[in-house]
Amino acid sequence: MAKHKQKSYNTPPHLSYPAISIIIPLYNVEKYVGECLDSLLAQTFQNFEVIVVDDCSTDSSCVIVESYKEKFGGRLNLLRMRKKSNGGGYLPRNRGVEYSCGKYICFLDGDDALTLTALEELYEIAEKFMAEVVRCENYYKVHDEFWNHDEYRKNLKPSNYLTGEKILVTEPLIWENNFEERIKYFVQKKLIWNVWGQLIRRDFILKNNLKMPDAVAQDMTFTICEICCAKKFVVVPNVVNYYRNRPNSVSTEKINVVNLIYKWLNSTKYGVKFIDEFLSEREFFTQRPDLKYLLFDAFSQEMLRHLNEIYAQIPTHALDELIRKEFSDGDNLALTSYIFNKMNVQRVQFMQAQYKFNQFAQQAQKRIAELEAEIKRFQTLQKR
Repeated sequence: MAKHKQKSYNTPPHLSYPAISIIIPLYNVEKYVGECLDSLLAQTFQNFEVIVVDDCSTDSSCVIVESYKEKFGGRLNLLRMRKKSNGGGYLPRNRGVEYSCGKYICFLDGDDALTLTALEELYEIAEKFMAEVVRCENYYKVHDEFWNHDEYRKNLKPSNYLTGEKILVTEPLIWENNFEERIKYFVQKKLIWNVWGQLIRRDFILKNNLKMPDAVAQDMTFTICEICCAKKFVVVPNVVNYYRNRPNSVSTEKINVVNLIYKWLNSTKYGVKFIDEFLSEREFFTQRPDLKYLLFDAFSQEMLRHLNEIYAQIPTHALDELIRKEFSDGDNLALTSYIFNKMNVQRVQFMQAQYKFNQFAQQAQKRIAELEAEIKRFQTLQKR
């Protein structure tokens, strides 16, 4: 393909390479994808292409996307996966990056939407700071039932799944080759790890072979790799995403206890291995393995916390047997031992905390019973 010069700010993208490629993984979101695409049509910045990658939807999602092609004037492409991925949108996102030709990549979920000036804000910041990554730390969280309530939206406050409504960044935070600072910022849970709400240079993704892993925590894994190789990383207070909170989404899907254990154990094992292999190719982390293990800890804690709710539901010996079986075939003994130990330490800590809580609860119930008995005796004496 012949190279073209990047045209001016508002050049129609179908006449040249677009400034931004918006990648949307699609799976059974017929109720929402139209609103998502409408939010793109309404953008104040129109120098973009949209790449929707369908992950074998079984509803009318693709038909709806096709109906929008004319409205986008050749800027909307629909790709279809031949075989369904394991979920989470990792493969569609990777496919979208390969197919894209924009200077920047923007990921968006098919059931969410962008604010009116989202792309304009992100593009101007990226160009101003010549950033490889521009990341927003907040978003607007909208419950599904209030999605179309204009008055409700007017009163929305920025939200952050790590800090709630607490704002950590009030002006652009610029990180330039300071990996230690940004890693410590990340492990202190001051940086959310979503893949939406950011703009990423496409050449940066390709140069560093950044891909979404086939794992439950693909967002967190991708973000860790991203912060560990971006020469200029900018965090901004801008709020550009409307995140739809719906109970039946892929991320909130219910699963039985045994499958839940396997799910998070596998995610932990695969994720740590993925991060280790990615960082091992970078000289900085061969000199600073301590920072690598800080990331391992942060990742493992986030994955294994999902098991806290089931530790008390399965006998200790059965859980031990399951864990040993899961980690016995690891091809990297050091990493396998590390994750195995982290799992057991966290489990023991949780069980100890639960034991102390149960003791406290028993003591409290005993004291309540004693007080109730004293009240009854006092009431009896008063009647006399």
